[in-house]
Amino acid sequence: MDFERADQIIHSKGIVEVWYRNDPVWLESLQTDHRTVHVKNLNTRETMNIPLSELQEK
Repeated sequence: MDFERADQIIHSKGIVEVWYRNDPVWLESLQTDHRTVHVKNLNTRETMNIPLSELQEK
């Protein structure tokens, strides 16, 4: 996923399915390096910073 699409999803009023390693995640905020995003795993509620390149939109 690229930075612009992640920004659109974060500011969207709708729900967009995004996955990280076969788990659904909620995008919380983009990091200032423009390459990582802070997410919450919707299965475990764990939060983490991950590379944008590892996200998949379904």
